[in-house]
Amino acid sequence: MEEYKFKKSTCERYDIRLKNSYGWAIITIDENGGLFNAQSDYGSYSYSWPNHGRKSFKHFILELVRDKSYFLGKVADDKYYYDEETEKAWKEQIIEDRQNGYLSKDEARELWDEVVEFDYYTSGESIQHQCYENDVVCKYYGEPWEAFEIVRGFSPQANMFANRIMPILGEIIKKEIADLEKTA
Repeated sequence: MEEYKFKKSTCERYDIRLKNSYGWAIITIDENGGLFNAQSDYGSYSYSWPNHGRKSFKHFILELVRDKSYFLGKVADDKYYYDEETEKAWKEQIIEDRQNGYLSKDEARELWDEVVEFDYYTSGESIQHQCYENDVVCKYYGEPWEAFEIVRGFSPQANMFANRIMPILGEIIKKEIADLEKTA
């Protein structure tokens, strides 16, 4: 048998259920190792911050509640394709380029008529192909990827977890910390 090291620690478990709407989460944290693990109807999220540099891991979690973008950057993928936002951004790009004189009225109209026919509701890769390989788009933009970027970000589920569940966890932990400080 191979040699190994072993350490056992105790985790705390938080079961959260929203009363007036759907939403639940089971969250475990390991104060010793800075481990955060959550399963919820908004997805599963986990990360470890063993060197968080705060008084306690719970104090650090309070910072995570306040800094949604940092938290999501650690526990979630930011490559979710936003179809409606991509379509809106591309239309706005044409309007902006027309207003700035980069496109004539007729050029903008031709480009607009082409871009509105794209199937934005497929996938990010598919819409990129439709745009970047389109003859009309390439006629006005030699490198269309510079003008027409795909809008990506954290998934709606990850945002819901960060916006709905994390503040509740923060509220619970804040109360725990306050109660501990009263007894100390």
